[in-house]
Amino acid sequence: MAKRRKPAKRSLQSAGDDDSVNHSSRGDVDGGHDEDDTTLNPGDDEENHVEKPDVGHFEFDANNKAIVCERRGMVGKPSLIWTHGAGGGLEAPATKDFADGFAARASIVSFKGAMNLVSRTKVFHAVIEHEGFDAALGGRSMGARAACIAATQEERQTKALVLVSFPLIGGTKGDSREQILLDLPEEIDVLLISGTKDSMCDLEQLAAVTAKMNARCWMVVVQAANHGMDWKWKDSAQQMRRMTGALAAEWLESRDRSKRHCVIRWDEEAGQIQCEGWKEGEKEVQKLGDEEAPPAKRRKKTK
Repeated sequence: MAKRRKPAKRSLQSAGDDDSVNHSSRGDVDGGHDEDDTTLNPGDDEENHVEKPDVGHFEFDANNKAIVCERRGMVGKPSLIWTHGAGGGLEAPATKDFADGFAARASIVSFKGAMNLVSRTKVFHAVIEHEGFDAALGGRSMGARAACIAATQEERQTKALVLVSFPLIGGTKGDSREQILLDLPEEIDVLLISGTKDSMCDLEQLAAVTAKMNARCWMVVVQAANHGMDWKWKDSAQQMRRMTGALAAEWLESRDRSKRHCVIRWDEEAGQIQCEGWKEGEKEVQKLGDEEAPPAKRRKKTK
């Protein structure tokens, strides 16, 4: 039997005092919003002339509850099990577009979960058992937190985590949620995808956390993107989000330890998105931001 990993108990506690109680579907487990996912604009695909990928919808029962899922890519075991944030569902642009981009390279199963962190983690385990797969887990915002916790429980053999817009700063007191990342074991590789204007993830603070982590980390920085993976160049936002998904799939295939960071930005002169590709070295995350990002607000940090 595989060696059981120590459950991340401290992570659940450090996320906020209200993790174990029920909350409305609009809020996160700490009583505040973990994301700014917006309602999907039905015209996004038509306006950008982007072909819609095939999506297979399915449900299964777990503990007398129907778990709603979507499958993109080849039938069979997925390359990633993925979930949404607390402020939106599977149709939120930041969730849907990432999955579409990922599916261009590899298979992905997305699932809809409760807005409570503990409940979301339980659904993660249910989907893992249904798919017979736990090698790579991921999610955005609160879903990213649930992925981290699920990976350290139930004797999971998770080798990779894809964390989009990880809400490092949250809760009613603006505490750091770094412990959930520090609890990850060294055998798990972690991809962090964040925007420079993400109000819930100060890149300078994130860099300090990754320097202390046991797990190996890679970073994709999206210049001028906010917590919902949106930016002011609206006509290109969907393309940008899909690009992050494709990069995540590429990373899962290679995980080159010598190339740890990648930057996505809007090129004003060319009028198009620019992706510099994976770069070598341990470049400091805070130096990957753009000049127009607002000064980071200093928040209370956990000891």
